[in-house]
Amino acid sequence: MKRNAIALFVLLLTTAVSAIAQVRLGVKAGYSNTHMKTDHTDYTQRKAGWHAGLMADISIAGNFSLQPQLLYSAKGYRIKEITVHGINGDFVIPGATVKLSYLELPVNFLYKHQLGSGHLFVGAGPYAAFAIGGKDGDNKIKFGKGGARRFEAGAGFLAGYELKNGLLFSATYSLGLTDVYDYGTSKNNYIGVSVGFLLPRK
Repeated sequence: MKRNAIALFVLLLTTAVSAIAQVRLGVKAGYSNTHMKTDHTDYTQRKAGWHAGLMADISIAGNFSLQPQLLYSAKGYRIKEITVHGINGDFVIPGATVKLSYLELPVNFLYKHQLGSGHLFVGAGPYAAFAIGGKDGDNKIKFGKGGARRFEAGAGFLAGYELKNGLLFSATYSLGLTDVYDYGTSKNNYIGVSVGFLLPRK
């Protein structure tokens, strides 16, 4: 019985070490071109944002891996200046920039194909995000009932290339599937380009 217990412990320890050996940690950062789908999209424009954070690459089997990330992501959009023609003359509604900040957790399923000395990869997966702040022009965005929602979720699609030394370049399309506000249509989306680095396996 004692020998069986020792053998089981050694097996579990070996499995754990093997699993850890298949995990690579890294960092990434990049530019985001952000927007929000609303009921009045004709009056909105894209804006510049950015994202940065930590990532892991977990080898599953063969050419497949799981890549969770924890990112700070700056999203939002611009509202165009609007001229309204009234009975007493025209008046202008000034434009504004809506900024939203999130802690975002994407979990992407990747397929990698060796190309040259590195790997070409494509992938997709869900994300969950938690809003940590926001401004509409000079005003802070109110979170809670009747305002903006803290939680947001969606899906991401990415493609890129990883060099042999762990340096990688990727392009991402992020599609929000839940509304940001309690009223009307308000779904985030962005197109992003990133540079990252994965540490080599030990």
